[in-house]
Amino acid sequence: MRARLPRIDFGRADGLWIPRWPQLAHRLNGASLLLPHLEPYLIRVMKQARPILADAAPGLLADVDVFNRQEANHYRVHAAYNRALFEQYPGLEAFDAEIKADFERFLSEESLEWNLAYCEGFECSGLISSEFFLQEIDDALEGADPAVRELWSWHLAEEFEHRNVTHDVLHAVAPGWLHRLRGFRAFGAHLQSFTDRVRDHLMAIDRERGRIEDAVLEAARSFERRERRFYAPRIAKILMPWYSPHARRVQPATRRVLDAYVDAAPGTPRRGNATP
Repeated sequence: MRARLPRIDFGRADGLWIPRWPQLAHRLNGASLLLPHLEPYLIRVMKQARPILADAAPGLLADVDVFNRQEANHYRVHAAYNRALFEQYPGLEAFDAEIKADFERFLSEESLEWNLAYCEGFECSGLISSEFFLQEIDDALEGADPAVRELWSWHLAEEFEHRNVTHDVLHAVAPGWLHRLRGFRAFGAHLQSFTDRVRDHLMAIDRERGRIEDAVLEAARSFERRERRFYAPRIAKILMPWYSPHARRVQPATRRVLDAYVDAAPGTPRRGNATP
């Protein structure tokens, strides 16, 4: 693993960035809105686990450090994109304040074990999203805004690359299938509700502006059915006691994205051609 830092210009980025699938564009916009709060939360939880790992699994410490650097880059670049979203769509401030307060509450009120399980729930989902976005929907992404597509290609490729970290940390600190399962369910109920509400808010604005036609929404239903068929068996595996992300191998589309970037020295980020 290594941390990569692309330089992406969002000056002309369009929030309705997947014309063929507006629902996915705005669901991912909802995910982008929460990431400047979720990613620092992940980093803080991993840092809290470090003293335990130093005794229980010191071999994981180097991976945790790279994981944290990747997540720090993710939230910084998403924050840059989110500034464009705030300019284009009114009413996002309340969502932003809500999700910020949620993660602050998790850190202050929940145990380290609970927070680690939540983090692993998020990373389980990120692994599936990475495979789906990078391997399955090139046709749906035809005409997508190139800056935002690069943002998600880079982010999701690194999600796949660090797929084992939170799983291994949770196993070292608080092992157990039911514990991991509760974290996955807590994550799913929390973030799906949030991203769905942000999606609906943004969709309503674009429909009022005349930017989304009924025919486009109807055509996108085939993509949604494909998504459900892709996710269902993979989520079923996550729910099993024997689940582990270690068996998943990097596919060519993901490798192309990862290899498009060089390590960025401080102050000199470089951009690669990350579109698979």
